Amino acid sequence: MNWHQVIDERSYEMHQVIADVLRRSPGQLALVKTWIDRMLGNPDYSEQNKDALREWQRVIDLQGVRGVLAVLDDRGEEAVRMRQSTPFAVLMPQDKRLEILDKYEARRTRASLAGV
Repeated sequence: MNWHQVIDERSYEMHQVIADVLRRSPGQLALVKTWIDRMLGNPDYSEQNKDALREWQRVIDLQGVRGVLAVLDDRGEEAVRMRQSTPFAVLMPQDKRLEILDKYEARRTRASLAGV
Protein backbone atom coordinates (compact mmCIF):
# COMPACT_ATOMS: atom_id res chain seq x y z
CA MET A 1 0.00 0.00 0.00
CA ASN A 2 1.39 3.40 -0.93
CA TRP A 3 1.23 6.51 1.26
CA HIS A 4 -1.63 8.06 -0.74
CA GLN A 5 -3.73 4.96 -0.09
CA VAL A 6 -2.85 5.19 3.60
CA ILE A 7 -3.98 8.84 3.64
CA ASP A 8 -7.26 7.88 1.98
CA GLU A 9 -7.80 5.13 4.56
CA ARG A 10 -7.05 7.58 7.37
CA SER A 11 -9.52 10.06 5.91
CA TYR A 12 -12.16 7.35 5.60
CA GLU A 13 -11.68 6.33 9.23
CA MET A 14 -11.94 9.93 10.42
CA HIS A 15 -15.08 10.42 8.39
CA GLN A 16 -16.58 7.29 9.94
CA VAL A 17 -16.19 8.99 13.33
CA ILE A 18 -17.91 12.07 11.90
CA ALA A 19 -20.67 9.87 10.44
CA ASP A 20 -21.25 8.41 13.90
CA VAL A 21 -21.53 11.94 15.32
CA LEU A 22 -24.14 12.81 12.68
CA ARG A 23 -26.08 9.59 13.22
CA ARG A 24 -26.28 10.29 16.95
CA SER A 25 -26.95 14.00 16.55
CA PRO A 26 -28.12 15.03 13.05
CA GLY A 27 -28.60 18.60 14.25
CA GLN A 28 -24.81 18.96 14.32
CA LEU A 29 -24.97 19.39 10.56
CA ALA A 30 -26.00 23.00 11.27
CA LEU A 31 -22.47 23.65 12.58
CA VAL A 32 -21.05 22.46 9.28
CA LYS A 33 -23.45 24.63 7.29
CA THR A 34 -22.46 27.67 9.36
CA TRP A 35 -18.76 26.94 8.81
CA ILE A 36 -19.29 26.52 5.05
CA ASP A 37 -21.19 29.83 4.86
CA ARG A 38 -18.40 31.58 6.75
CA MET A 39 -15.70 30.20 4.44
CA LEU A 40 -17.68 31.01 1.30
CA GLY A 41 -17.89 34.61 2.50
CA ASN A 42 -14.18 34.78 3.27
CA PRO A 43 -12.39 36.68 0.47
CA ASP A 44 -9.07 35.05 1.46
CA TYR A 45 -10.39 31.50 0.99
CA SER A 46 -9.36 30.13 -2.42
CA GLU A 47 -11.89 29.66 -5.20
CA GLN A 48 -10.83 26.03 -5.58
CA ASN A 49 -11.65 25.39 -1.93
CA LYS A 50 -14.91 27.32 -2.27
CA ASP A 51 -15.88 25.10 -5.22
CA ALA A 52 -15.37 22.03 -3.05
CA LEU A 53 -17.44 23.58 -0.27
CA ARG A 54 -20.22 24.43 -2.71
CA GLU A 55 -20.28 20.77 -3.72
CA TRP A 56 -20.73 19.73 -0.09
CA GLN A 57 -23.29 22.50 0.37
CA ARG A 58 -25.36 21.05 -2.51
CA VAL A 59 -25.29 17.59 -0.92
CA ILE A 60 -26.37 19.06 2.42
CA ASP A 61 -29.10 21.26 0.94
CA LEU A 62 -30.53 18.66 -1.44
CA GLN A 63 -30.05 15.42 0.50
CA GLY A 64 -29.49 16.42 4.12
CA VAL A 65 -27.87 14.11 6.62
CA ARG A 66 -28.78 11.03 4.59
CA GLY A 67 -26.85 12.32 1.56
CA VAL A 68 -23.86 13.36 3.67
CA LEU A 69 -23.75 9.94 5.30
CA ALA A 70 -23.89 8.27 1.89
CA VAL A 71 -20.78 10.19 0.79
CA LEU A 72 -18.97 9.62 4.09
CA ASP A 73 -19.64 5.86 3.90
CA ASP A 74 -18.86 5.48 0.18
CA ARG A 75 -15.46 4.09 -0.83
CA GLY A 76 -15.79 5.10 -4.49
CA GLU A 77 -13.46 7.54 -6.24
CA GLU A 78 -15.93 10.43 -6.18
CA ALA A 79 -16.47 10.13 -2.42
CA VAL A 80 -12.72 9.79 -1.81
CA ARG A 81 -12.22 12.99 -3.81
CA MET A 82 -14.92 14.84 -1.88
CA ARG A 83 -13.51 13.77 1.48
CA GLN A 84 -10.20 15.39 0.49
CA SER A 85 -11.93 18.79 0.86
CA THR A 86 -14.00 18.14 3.93
CA PRO A 87 -15.96 20.74 5.88
CA PHE A 88 -16.59 18.32 8.76
CA ALA A 89 -13.53 18.90 10.95
CA VAL A 90 -15.72 21.01 13.22
CA LEU A 91 -17.51 17.79 14.24
CA MET A 92 -14.40 15.67 14.83
CA PRO A 93 -13.68 14.98 18.51
CA GLN A 94 -10.07 16.04 19.10
CA ASP A 95 -9.17 12.90 21.07
CA LYS A 96 -10.38 10.63 18.25
CA ARG A 97 -8.59 12.79 15.66
CA LEU A 98 -5.28 12.47 17.51
CA GLU A 99 -5.80 8.74 18.03
CA ILE A 100 -6.34 8.17 14.31
CA LEU A 101 -3.43 10.43 13.31
CA ASP A 102 -1.11 8.51 15.65
CA LYS A 103 -2.33 5.17 14.31
CA TYR A 104 -1.63 6.12 10.71
CA GLU A 105 1.61 7.95 11.42
CA ALA A 106 2.95 4.65 12.72
CA ARG A 107 2.24 3.21 9.25
CA ARG A 108 4.17 5.92 7.42
CA THR A 109 7.50 4.10 7.43
CA ARG A 110 5.89 0.92 6.12
CA ALA A 111 4.05 2.60 3.23
CA SER A 112 5.80 3.14 -0.07
CA LEU A 113 5.64 6.43 -1.90
CA ALA A 114 3.11 6.55 -4.72
CA GLY A 115 4.54 5.16 -7.92
CA VAL A 116 7.48 3.52 -6.18
